[in-house]
Amino acid sequence: MRISNSLTSGLLASFLVAAGAASMACAGAPTRAAAPARAATDLGAAVRAAVEASGLRGSTVSVSVRDVASGKIVADVDGGTAMVPASNMKVLTTGAALHVLGADWKFRTRMVRDGDRLVVVGDGDPSLGDPEFLARMQHTTADGTRRAGMSTEGLVDTWVNAARRAGIDRVSEVVVDDRVFDRQFVHPSWPADQLSNSYCAEVAGLNFHENLIGAALTLSGGRPAVASTQPAAPWISFDPGRATADGSKRASQTIGILRTGEPWSFTLSGNMKATPAEPVSICVQDMPEFFARYVGERLRRAGIACASVRVAAPTDPDFSGDSVGPEIVMPIGEVVRRCNTESHNLYAEALLKRLAAEKLGKPGSWAGGARALAAVVDERLGTGIAAKALAVSDGSGLSRDNRVAPGLVTAWLRSIANDDRIAAPFIESLAVAGETGTVRKRFDTLDTTRVFVPCKTGYINGTSCLSGYVGAPKATPRWAFSVMCNDLTKTKEGVAKAKALQERVVMILAGAM
Repeated sequence: MRISNSLTSGLLASFLVAAGAASMACAGAPTRAAAPARAATDLGAAVRAAVEASGLRGSTVSVSVRDVASGKIVADVDGGTAMVPASNMKVLTTGAALHVLGADWKFRTRMVRDGDRLVVVGDGDPSLGDPEFLARMQHTTADGTRRAGMSTEGLVDTWVNAARRAGIDRVSEVVVDDRVFDRQFVHPSWPADQLSNSYCAEVAGLNFHENLIGAALTLSGGRPAVASTQPAAPWISFDPGRATADGSKRASQTIGILRTGEPWSFTLSGNMKATPAEPVSICVQDMPEFFARYVGERLRRAGIACASVRVAAPTDPDFSGDSVGPEIVMPIGEVVRRCNTESHNLYAEALLKRLAAEKLGKPGSWAGGARALAAVVDERLGTGIAAKALAVSDGSGLSRDNRVAPGLVTAWLRSIANDDRIAAPFIESLAVAGETGTVRKRFDTLDTTRVFVPCKTGYINGTSCLSGYVGAPKATPRWAFSVMCNDLTKTKEGVAKAKALQERVVMILAGAM
């Protein structure tokens, strides 16, 4: 609703209610008495009053609250309105990936020896070389000691060392086969002025180190310079450009690293008041090509001659041969958790493309992901639902071309909560209000010992959303909710007011437990 002109969206909202209730007949919903009609009416009135009192006049607000057991909508404020969901899009992407791939499915990345070449076969795994997982990875050192934690070099060297043990001392080429996905690395509707930011990292069939390079800065001759990169990439050059190093009180810390027209050339910009404590992140252009070079470099350092490196061509046959070293495996549950708890865009896009590859039998793409996700929504909620209440552009919500109705989101959340196959990994992947992820510093008045709120935030300029569940700890959720606020630039302090409304709706539900 626009706060200044409250309207209902009766036809679509009613359609979503009916579809949500009917579709769950085959989803194994637990038997549970529905809430008394008076309580549902009270909840609806309380939520509507909270929206009216939110101060979001001029903005667009849409709310849906649904009983997880019965499917009945207990609060609706234009819940059938198609809204820009921002990162709430991830609840659809991750749920659909679990639906298509299964809760026990794993990403698998491997190296094979095909004749006199070594081929790395990608599976679209967004976690390969992610420092978050490398820090937890167990490995065996040369002296046989088991240790936790691994470097990016150490990960690739598990293959390199296996090649040496197999007696390989020369290869004609290293090939990275990334053909599980298409080679459209950047979504066309992502903001062009933000493509250098880490949350806009490219998406490929072979991802590595979150598709980022960390550049450690230092002073050289009184000017900023790059001391090292992680992963190490000696073929990359950094021009100091016009960057300065002014440490005076009036100076500001504006140092950054800009792309040039060449993929392996960057320019420093701005002023470095103090040496950054953490490396500056740079988005890699064409990670499959970067990774081919990286593997070739690690082979050469180990004494294995490598004549050339390349990315697989569309005309290459499927590569085959004996595996070299371990298959690097990542369970989908870990990927979904990283995606939702920390709202990781690369993970969401890789999941969307991977479910498309699986469902459509062709290289994963954004267009294919849109078709696959809409098909899964119809499979779970009823034929025609997606066409009426969903428009898919990407998997993360970074694109402003996504549209989804909160009523569809709550029907979707209810569907998953009642599905024993995927409910646990999905709910466990969400951030927990007042405790973890993107909502660990919110909901400071919520009694988390009594009320459990796993949820997903969403933010892009002018948009703030929150969707998830409210229930008792260690129990099937009581309610599914979705609060979406668009056009927030039209309201003073719109984002703060939107977050306050989201928290108020959750507290209303918590108070009715």
